[in-house]
Amino acid sequence: LRTLGVPVVQDLPGVGENLRDHPMVITLFQTRPGLLDDRSPVLQAGLRFTAEGSATRNDLYIIPISVASERGSAFASAPGSVIGTGIGLALENASSAGVLRLAAADPHAQPLLNYRYLSDPGDRARMRYGLRVLIRLSQHPAYAALLQSRLSPTEADLASDPALDAWLLAHATTQHHSSGTCKMGPATDPMAVVDQYCRVHGLEGLRVVDASVMPDVVRANTNATTIMIAERVADWLRAAGREG
Repeated sequence: LRTLGVPVVQDLPGVGENLRDHPMVITLFQTRPGLLDDRSPVLQAGLRFTAEGSATRNDLYIIPISVASERGSAFASAPGSVIGTGIGLALENASSAGVLRLAAADPHAQPLLNYRYLSDPGDRARMRYGLRVLIRLSQHPAYAALLQSRLSPTEADLASDPALDAWLLAHATTQHHSSGTCKMGPATDPMAVVDQYCRVHGLEGLRVVDASVMPDVVRANTNATTIMIAERVADWLRAAGREG
């Protein structure tokens, strides 16, 4: 902060650390002519399952995404205009964690985000397992009337663990579930930023109330959990106001 001209009021090393998300890759398939159009829903259903050997239940998530409109095409993992489907694979409890840093003192400036997606070897192993499950599902006879060809990953990408790792690292992207950079924890934890009431350690009258207080990202979309964190803190503030 000092290098950007921002005075330090309370030195909390955990601020900006522990950046969590649900890393995701999108496979791309050409669908049969006439199957999709730009009025098709982008998202409809998903499949939760557990990676082989994982200690965490339902740590993987597959979701088909229509790539038949401008909105859907943002999910494509291959260049060009394609009418098809992107089948996404997400890791719902990644061990890899990143870091958030300020780029400037201007609060409107985009911060620097380094998610370090799949930097943990165990994360890559689970994603390899999940992607191979996804590919096997896409080859089921029930999909024959829907899918014409697979565009990405290619057979070469799937040929070995190193080749698949390279594809995963090149295509890993965000699910927009960033969390954890002001994590909750006791004052004895040097990386904790807020206490159990979302109050910033060492300061009076300052709370952080959003997904950044989660010590780890939940195995689901973050909106409902974030709403409940805010509702809980609002109840505490109202109660404190009534007590004077």
